[in-house]
Amino acid sequence: MSGSGMNVEKNLNRLDEFHISAHLHLKPVRVLTPHDILVDVFTSDQADPAMEIRWQMLEPYLRRVEFYYASLIKRFEYDNPLISALVERWHPKTHTFHLPWGECTVTLEDVAIQLGLPIDGEPISGTLRSWSTFHQRDIWQWCEELLGEVPDRHVGTTKYNIKLKWLRSRLQQMPLDSPEDAVVRYARCYIMYLLGGVLLPDKANNTVHICYLPLLANYDAISTYSWGSTILCWLYRAKCLATDYNVEGMSGCHTLLMSWIYFRLPFWALDVTSPYTFPLATRWAGKRGKNDYAEQRLQRHRLRLDTLKVDEFTWMSYRDARILLRVPAEFLGAPHGNFYIAVVPLILFRWIEIVNIDRVMGQFGGKQGPSNPPLNIDTFHRQSARNDDGWWPICLQTWFEVWVNRRTVSYRLQIDRADTLHPSCDYYMWYCARTKRFLSAPYVLNDPRGDDILQGAPAEYGRAPVVHLPAVP
Repeated sequence: MSGSGMNVEKNLNRLDEFHISAHLHLKPVRVLTPHDILVDVFTSDQADPAMEIRWQMLEPYLRRVEFYYASLIKRFEYDNPLISALVERWHPKTHTFHLPWGECTVTLEDVAIQLGLPIDGEPISGTLRSWSTFHQRDIWQWCEELLGEVPDRHVGTTKYNIKLKWLRSRLQQMPLDSPEDAVVRYARCYIMYLLGGVLLPDKANNTVHICYLPLLANYDAISTYSWGSTILCWLYRAKCLATDYNVEGMSGCHTLLMSWIYFRLPFWALDVTSPYTFPLATRWAGKRGKNDYAEQRLQRHRLRLDTLKVDEFTWMSYRDARILLRVPAEFLGAPHGNFYIAVVPLILFRWIEIVNIDRVMGQFGGKQGPSNPPLNIDTFHRQSARNDDGWWPICLQTWFEVWVNRRTVSYRLQIDRADTLHPSCDYYMWYCARTKRFLSAPYVLNDPRGDDILQGAPAEYGRAPVVHLPAVP
């Protein structure tokens, strides 16, 4: 990729001074703080037919704005030592996991098929707190109009987070004789609950920011936004921040990350014998992982990743006929599936993260050659919601234009199909010279850590495609 602020290629994948994997001698067993598990809104200890009726009342309104599939995702236990082990291998400059034999990442295709959310559409953006300036509306007055009520002691304050518990209580008390306009308000409450609890959670995982509410004002326009790309942006940012050895917790959609791990690295998957369901993250509903010591499990996961063979990674997870029969056509083709292979910016208000498909062509059955230097996005990583606010579609207009043109040949890659998904010899030699492949202590591994070329690897695939993105200031 081109533009100012490039990283020198020879240092392309080097660990910086703050990355957790460069500090394992000081923090050998950092396990990220567990996420709370979202409580299902309409589940109660005692059978209550009214809860089922309330869910049936909301269902058509969730279908109408394409949040129905996401509402089917139920709770399952997150394996935090496993997430921690993967985060140790996440590189903020490339937005990929660096494994012993190459790179992989969570893509827009994964978001769409795992969560069932729209990928096509406008970015999630606007303003983070200047609503009176840009919307000429007081946000809490707007909250009362759109949700039907305002949380106590929020009016006239800068408390811009709504507690999930408050939203859940409102939904569980929804009158069964509510008119249509009232049901629409409760549907907004449910969407806000999903955003804060599952899709775009913060570290605490108990509130949702009010900034999403203006995007729900025009109810029929909700489905015109690319919610899926925003969720991937927030997950990328969460993993980038969590690589800092001083950080003890991680935000982002853990449901997406855990389900991605289970499908890509199936030897870690929970024991499930039921048929596949859509979205795929519903497959793990109600399941519990192992509860032995977290620090020991982290060490075992790290060792397992150090010894991971290329054939143990499921490159094309969704080609199984049993899965394809379950996935709706729009998630495989137009409008969503025809730009899964584009190198584009993921946008969430003032935050930009790049999905570098050119580095993981094997996940789409393509030939992966040595990658080109990524854009230096350190400026974006330093962005904070505490900084000056603005109308971000204008402030970041150049990046919005790239998103608009995501289907063009400038950003949408051509896949050169590979006979084998083993890394090529030229890629493997390039990769070994530029990354830290093993994180376990040397005495842990029984086999030598050589840089031998993988058996059966093609000789040369050549350079990965070059995509020209805007320069970062």
